[in-house]
Amino acid sequence: MKEEIQEIIPNVGLGAIKFGMTRDEVKNIAGKPDEIENVPGFDEEVNNELESWHYDENEFSLVFDADYDWRLVSIAVSDPFFKFHGKSIVGMTRQDTFDLLEKLGIVVSNMEDLSDDENPELELIESDEDGLMIWFSEGEVIEVQILPDVEEDGETLIWPK
Repeated sequence: MKEEIQEIIPNVGLGAIKFGMTRDEVKNIAGKPDEIENVPGFDEEVNNELESWHYDENEFSLVFDADYDWRLVSIAVSDPFFKFHGKSIVGMTRQDTFDLLEKLGIVVSNMEDLSDDENPELELIESDEDGLMIWFSEGEVIEVQILPDVEEDGETLIWPK
């Protein structure tokens, strides 16, 4: 995978891939996705206005939203290839992750136990201020999701420059 998209940058993007880019702009950097699907919206019904691109080789996904002129609005990674402040966060222990976030001054605004029968030790932590969500399974990071910054109205997305 290209090193130009290796760094996870909350509120900005994944290296050269920035929030607010069009599908064509992203395709020029990341190439053609392995799979494209419409994803559930907030009401959990499949939403034709949300399109998710999956890249299998390095396990990352990009979501584009019709409400924002099909611009990139969400990035999720689940491969240790990706770095967060120079460290492979996927696979990192819960304690090491909390230590890193504290060192970086990232405030955890929410923690949820999402465990169920299929995933008995699933947990999510979020930093609303940094547009960062980190999923843990059995005490290790399995996925990191980042979002663009949002205006105070809670709806208007701020695209990075």
